[in-house]
Amino acid sequence: MTDQPKPHIFEESSQYQHWRFSPQQLWDIRNKSTSEAIERVQRNVQEEIDENNTINIENQRVYLTGQEELSLCRFFELQLQVISQHCKFTDMVMATAVIYMKRFFLYNTVMDYHPKDILLTCLFLATKSESERISIEEFGKKLRLPSTTGVLNLEFTVSQGLKFQYYIHHPYRPAYGFFLDMQTGSTDMKLLKETYKRVNTTIAEILLTDLPLIYQPTQLALAGFMIAGENNGFNAQVKRYIEDRFGQNDASSLLSILQGIIGFFKIFKRVTQQEAKEIDLKLKHCMNPAMDPNSAL
Repeated sequence: MTDQPKPHIFEESSQYQHWRFSPQQLWDIRNKSTSEAIERVQRNVQEEIDENNTINIENQRVYLTGQEELSLCRFFELQLQVISQHCKFTDMVMATAVIYMKRFFLYNTVMDYHPKDILLTCLFLATKSESERISIEEFGKKLRLPSTTGVLNLEFTVSQGLKFQYYIHHPYRPAYGFFLDMQTGSTDMKLLKETYKRVNTTIAEILLTDLPLIYQPTQLALAGFMIAGENNGFNAQVKRYIEDRFGQNDASSLLSILQGIIGFFKIFKRVTQQEAKEIDLKLKHCMNPAMDPNSAL
């Protein structure tokens, strides 16, 4: 009886087993979540109307689409990155917090929880997960929060949304590994260092897309090198490195995956502040009253 090859450490992770999806699966989950949220809000609004004996304007209420929910989350993921940089949190903390947000809002809706509230708790949890723990008091001071009560109150809710699976494999660590490994071959060191300076920025952009929920971190890291090396021609050296490192058959399959990632990345557009404002205004009229402490429910 031959021994089975030991699975890669990533293949044994909760991320590999529970948090990888196809693009279609992501939209199926989101559309289902949005539809259920609309039904829930409609039901709760009607209860609030009955409780308060107010006029029913339900027919005039316009609910968010799944795409609008995603766009609003994308905008606040970017704000999370800005806050992380301003507060000098590491890229690892930032990446973990962004992926926490993605996971939470995959199964939850902005009509129940506003992203501006969830992002703070995701960031605080990420400092714990990445062993850069700070007290809640210090966290509040860093972010100049008038109160940290909301951050703590949402910890269990966010943890539940994450299925209590906190460890995140993200592209920064493998990117650094590839940077070191590329130095052992016939790589142009000047171009390698020049490209690597842009890789982290590229990965930050990748994190704002659905790509971390679809592909493996090592694949995203290599795609980061390919994208960052387009302007100076280093992407050709990355391709050669892959062919030398992984062999012809595996390299061909991997390069095909990387082209898919790059194509997905290039059609991504950031959500503008104006677009986010318009969605947020629409959201104000379709928030779930059951989540409002001032509601009669």
